[in-house]
Amino acid sequence: MQTLNVVGRSQLQPPQTHWRDHLCELLGQTPRRLGPWAELGLYGALCCLADAGEPRLTPEASLILGSRRGPSTATLTALQQMHDDLPMPLTFLQTQPSQLLALLAAQWQWRGQACFFAATSATDLLTLAQLQSGAAGVLLGWVDEADGGISQWLRLHPNSPARHDWTTSVQAWSAAAAA
Repeated sequence: MQTLNVVGRSQLQPPQTHWRDHLCELLGQTPRRLGPWAELGLYGALCCLADAGEPRLTPEASLILGSRRGPSTATLTALQQMHDDLPMPLTFLQTQPSQLLALLAAQWQWRGQACFFAATSATDLLTLAQLQSGAAGVLLGWVDEADGGISQWLRLHPNSPARHDWTTSVQAWSAAAAA
């Protein structure tokens, strides 16, 4: 298992003021047809890469996204709509966690290895990142809507100088994701 260094990170736990306004600034427009889960994840990922000093994710890098519940608000809405009829198409799309991976790929014009995992522990995702990371490293995210929401991201590189203390970053990342 290789050692990875934290070269960028972001942690958003709303309610932080004006994070949606900042997301619009980063995108250059107001996001459309996104659920709150995808917006939260998109914002965190963009902030993490900015912290790493990278304008976009390189094609050789992996993207790993995890969540305990995925887009739970959209899923509940779809279930309510199914009570009377089929869910609306946009509502159904917002229930798909992989929608966030497609959004990030489009934002960065990126083609690479991406995956979503439903997990109970962010620490398991860290182990997976160490096992699957190639020469360009990995962008690792954890997004949940429960309790006001959380969007945590780490940009990890092998064999490069760390910009953040690995132990502190990983402990904070795991603790916040477990909360």
